Amino acid sequence: MLNDPLSRSDIAIRYVYQKMFSPEGKLVAVECLSRFDRSAVSPEDFFRNVNNSLREAIFIEQLAQAEQHRDWFLENAVFLTINIDDHILSVLQRHDIAERIERLGYVHFEVAEYSISLLNHALASHLPPLKASLWLDDFGSGYAGINAIRGYHFNYVKIDKGFFWHLKEKDHGRQLMQALITFLSKNNHRVIIEGVENEEHQRWLSGMEWFAMQGFYWQEVSIEQLVQEPIIS
Repeated sequence: MLNDPLSRSDIAIRYVYQKMFSPEGKLVAVECLSRFDRSAVSPEDFFRNVNNSLREAIFIEQLAQAEQHRDWFLENAVFLTINIDDHILSVLQRHDIAERIERLGYVHFEVAEYSISLLNHALASHLPPLKASLWLDDFGSGYAGINAIRGYHFNYVKIDKGFFWHLKEKDHGRQLMQALITFLSKNNHRVIIEGVENEEHQRWLSGMEWFAMQGFYWQEVSIEQLVQEPIIS
């Protein structure tokens, strides 16, 4: 936990959306992320140490923002993903929250790489039936690997950006990446490649069976910008 218990009023947060594009260049999903402009702490460190009450308050705000723009997401067939940890998994089990998620239909959840319990096969026995699917984040990072997908079937798997960049620099990296994506695809996981930052990255990944690409090649935007921009890259 952070040294001093924080409440929601203690911090300034803005929510941004990172886009994911299909091989055809259509926007298929966005990931909701938190930005702390007046804090020296990274979002990763913040959420790794924050108290449960504040973590839940942030999650509820993210969910409310998704609800406010329900028509846009449904009309454009775009998924929205929100990162969860052990505590938020328990929040998803609450009847009121489960009902809100089911009504939306397009909100999905990414398992954070540092969420030990989730990656320790707790999902299969603890998660109630939901309309939303679970996405495994940071596959290949060292936290999330083969053991994670053996314990629970994640409909979507996101390849860690560091792993992608590492393979790109190896002599036979492209063959290894293609084999990994093919393996995941044939086992009914849709694959998202994180860390796409330029046209060279896009060319290197062309012809593989991935579902979508994500990265700083596309600017992260506010929800107000998102719903005004075209959904074709």
